[in-house]
Amino acid sequence: MEAIIMPALGQTSEEAHILEWLVKEGDEVEMGQPLLNVETDKAELEVECVADGVLLKIVCEAETTVNAGTVIAYIGEPGESVPTE
Repeated sequence: MEAIIMPALGQTSEEAHILEWLVKEGDEVEMGQPLLNVETDKAELEVECVADGVLLKIVCEAETTVNAGTVIAYIGEPGESVPTE
């Protein structure tokens, strides 16, 4: 299982606002595929997937502002259990 971490997206901002998820829980994803759109204080950006597998759980829903380094989702194999916190 791979934890998807909100990357540091700018030199001046340590947080990003999740605008929308481009995939749903249960969808198969591939490395490099756009996962979600986020907004920083300077721009709107796509965050790409960093692993192949299934989007097991979205931890931070759309319309949430999160700090860089925060776990926002988990990718793994179908049926894998994800951490509750």
